[in-house]
Amino acid sequence: MKIIYATDLHGNPQLYERVLKEAGKKEIAALVIGGDMAPFLGFGAMRVQRAFLEYYLVPRLERFAISGKPVFVMMGNDDFGINSDLLEKAELGGALKLMHNKVFQLGRFSIAGYSCIAPTPFMLKDWEKSEDEIAADLRKLSSKTDAGRTVFVFHAPPANTELDVLYNGSHAGSTAVLGFIKRKQPMLTLHGHIHESPQLTGSWKQKIGRTLALNPGSNAFAVVDLEKPDLSVLVRF
Repeated sequence: MKIIYATDLHGNPQLYERVLKEAGKKEIAALVIGGDMAPFLGFGAMRVQRAFLEYYLVPRLERFAISGKPVFVMMGNDDFGINSDLLEKAELGGALKLMHNKVFQLGRFSIAGYSCIAPTPFMLKDWEKSEDEIAADLRKLSSKTDAGRTVFVFHAPPANTELDVLYNGSHAGSTAVLGFIKRKQPMLTLHGHIHESPQLTGSWKQKIGRTLALNPGSNAFAVVDLEKPDLSVLVRF
């Protein structure tokens, strides 16, 4: 079973159209969008993001729903939580499935999502929590599923890995996410948030014990084979 995973598209319709076209291919079973869905923050950002969701993304996913393929989405730290009502309404209409703090069936696998990241210097705080709070949330989330057969989608990458490196060379991932992966060893984890890490480290995937962790960054998306995750490939925009 193959899925498309994209993250940090930041409201760029051209990128959405590219991943939707790829997701429409016969061999693809589902599309997963891992956070930072709406345009970058700026003047009037909440209203701009709301308009993007209401007038582009939700209608576009409603049209894609005709394919019968599920679309799993969640917000990221640059998305205003107040606009979640639009996604909740779209979920009721069958256009998408909201992953944050939930577990869904995906063929013979499960998929679960978690949007929150550790505190940053940025102004928007809707999806920030302390590492202790994140760890507690992940314990609850993992209790709902068999981690060994679950794809966990975290907006934050694991700390101190090849997936969380900033332009200045420092690491900005989550220690709670890393600890969760080490303890639970899920079959696969999908990440985002740190756009530049794959280019800086040359790595978009890393093994952490038995778990394969992926961060395609914002300049590419991944075609992920759930039966053979190691064979997953990166496609650049």
